[in-house]
Amino acid sequence: MARTDVTQVIERIRRQLNSTVRLEVSTLGSSLTTTTNPVTLTYDLPNSLRPGAILAVGTELMRVISVDTGAKEATVLRGYMDTDPEAHASGDEVQINPRFTRFDIFDGIIQEIDSWEPDIFTVSDWTTTVTDTTQGVEVPAAYANAMGVVSVNRNYTEDSSTVWPHMGFTLYRGRSASLTPTEGTGMFIRFTDNTGYARAAGNVVVRMAMPYDSSAVTEDSDLDTILVTRGLLEVIELGVKARLLADDEVGRSARGPQDEPRRAEEVQGGQALTLGQTFLQRYDRRRAQEVRRLRTIHPFQQW
Repeated sequence: MARTDVTQVIERIRRQLNSTVRLEVSTLGSSLTTTTNPVTLTYDLPNSLRPGAILAVGTELMRVISVDTGAKEATVLRGYMDTDPEAHASGDEVQINPRFTRFDIFDGIIQEIDSWEPDIFTVSDWTTTVTDTTQGVEVPAAYANAMGVVSVNRNYTEDSSTVWPHMGFTLYRGRSASLTPTEGTGMFIRFTDNTGYARAAGNVVVRMAMPYDSSAVTEDSDLDTILVTRGLLEVIELGVKARLLADDEVGRSARGPQDEPRRAEEVQGGQALTLGQTFLQRYDRRRAQEVRRLRTIHPFQQW
């Protein structure tokens, strides 16, 4: 069974962060549309489910306004704290006052991926046709935010070879390199083999180092098909945990009057900060390892 789906990564992070905490949970007694209110639960309402409590179902948060213990219902604010109201099925898990929510973890995954540029990158190839007098090619508009060029390989029409040997090149930014700019990227790849010309007519494939596009990551994504190396999965998990533990400590230590007393299972103030620092050290080491590995596999030229 794949363990790289975003939903599974979220649950693994949530399970590890809550390894010493037994959260109060229930399930939905009936399905919800994006506007259903009040919310009916399956089991008797615990004492912690009172006005001001937070319910988490999927990645949606709900703020409890009032409760009807006899009907096992809670009137709530849907889509609380910038979350989106979602449709939920009967039997879906309801977390009551969760310490770390699925929404926060998913948000942390996006923040982690956004923080990678320029150290961690993905690769993408594009192919173009050249003649024997072609001096270079302009980088297409689709690669305007490229971080650099990893490699250029050639294949000549005259021999129809299945082997694509490497081709010498230099990347220019902001210079025409004897080409007329049409794409608007300001990036040109000049061939350096054979006095700066393609050896013969044929095709050239260019591999670009590209920043990750976090907007393409959804809860349905399989990170195994997105990440260049499997080791980046651990980088994501460590980065998210370090972020959330640091945020958790700030929230608990900076807050004076609280909506509810601290639960006995919570660690005391200061310990969470220590844990966050420990995760941050592990994260820094693993990130540095993956950066070195990536640069070894896909060294790229920025200029």
